[in-house]
Amino acid sequence: MSEQAQTAETSRVESLAAEHERLGRAATEIVAAFVRALEDAPVCSRAAPSELERLFDEPLPREGCDAGELFARFTRDIVPHSMKIPSPRYFGLFNPTPLAVGVWADALASAINQNQAVWRNSPAASVVEARVVRWLCEIVGYGEGAYGTMTSGGSEANLVALKCARDRAAASARDFGLRHDARGGALVVYASEQTHYSFEKSVDIIGVGRRNLRKIETDGRFHVRTDLLRAEIERDLDAGNVPACVGASAGATSTGIIDPLDELADVAAEYKIWFHVDAAYGGALAMSEKYRHMLCGIERADSITVDPHKWMFVPFAAGAVLVRDGGRVLRDSFDITPEYFSERRGGGDVPFDCFRYGQLGTKRFNALKVWMALKTLGTRGYAEIVERQIELTKYLAERLREAENFETVGEVETAVCNFRFAPPSLRGAGADELDALQHGLQQRVERGGEAWVSTTLLKGRRALRANVNSYLTERRHIDDLVELLKRESGELLKAREAV
Repeated sequence: MSEQAQTAETSRVESLAAEHERLGRAATEIVAAFVRALEDAPVCSRAAPSELERLFDEPLPREGCDAGELFARFTRDIVPHSMKIPSPRYFGLFNPTPLAVGVWADALASAINQNQAVWRNSPAASVVEARVVRWLCEIVGYGEGAYGTMTSGGSEANLVALKCARDRAAASARDFGLRHDARGGALVVYASEQTHYSFEKSVDIIGVGRRNLRKIETDGRFHVRTDLLRAEIERDLDAGNVPACVGASAGATSTGIIDPLDELADVAAEYKIWFHVDAAYGGALAMSEKYRHMLCGIERADSITVDPHKWMFVPFAAGAVLVRDGGRVLRDSFDITPEYFSERRGGGDVPFDCFRYGQLGTKRFNALKVWMALKTLGTRGYAEIVERQIELTKYLAERLREAENFETVGEVETAVCNFRFAPPSLRGAGADELDALQHGLQQRVERGGEAWVSTTLLKGRRALRANVNSYLTERRHIDDLVELLKRESGELLKAREAV
């Protein structure tokens, strides 16, 4: 390279470094201002989709602009119209306030931009992921032989696990596909009626079919009934079908409940069926000495889904699927060697090729933020937050039970509380009318912006749902939520009576 060319290249590198420095300072200011405003900012935007469409209705750019202008636009047009998920007053789905170290770990991962599919393209990143996976296996109680892979989240993790289950039940399916026999013989997957919707998508994708997902009824506390599961398996066996997987929930989205894992492991072992536990949310309980007993039996699962971007407070996206019998199980389902890679390259690096353990061919260094978060908090730090959030949720349930017009639904097992607005004067009303009342109250809370709760269906009836997501949430935020619910429900009743 000529001296002139080398000088030009050095100049370009220095220019990029200077741009990172300039934009990094600006981004830091934006992030810090966003966090400072969380206590008082409206949790959600009041803008309608049509308003936001108009806001971003612009032609394809032909000429570029300075990134500083875009940062200003982000602050002006995007931040105000974003759900303030990190807010201590966000009581929605399993979306956490991300740890600061996780936010900046994401930025660092973007800067070095490793393609973690192959060890040769991401040497340190691949080894860090292997270590994070090993730590997650240890947390859930798996032995030294267990392994796994990071995923984009619980949906992908469940898909990977169910494909492994399919391949064990139908050994030729990977190479020859599933052949449907009209006389029967279908592969069948069993899960609670509380199971995550990704199970339904996954059985479709792997060729089992949505109609071959048996959703088993739950008891009054929303735990799957193992007696009904056994009966369903027996019916399928009598019909010539092939039971492929029993799925359990460890932190169901609607209720936060933990299925009886030990009992389900017994059933799976008795019938020699793959046992998968979706612990995307509830897996973090394993770090708490006080609550780890709730996951008794999880270590017997063939595979486990864990989502660090839920109860481990790292930014989206970071999931993992763990397999008790090790990486060979994942490789048997997913491994392939394209012509531009070779297993005969020496150095012992092939086992660190992440693309061999799942379906992704390009993989982001998401393990970095999990590694940094675990190093920052430690399992004891996580346990303290998990235990505090469960106690806050139990306190919320107590406050609601004391309130005249509210009733709780089910029990608080994790950091999820289900409840209904049920004023005595309307408890004789029809189901549709009471369901509409829950929707109405949720909408009033959402439009006000002081907090955010969701709704869900439980046994066919609409209920309100509050999840303590944020490690910023304190008891005063719970008190504020209860007072808000009382006030808005009173206004809802007045508006209803005025019609």
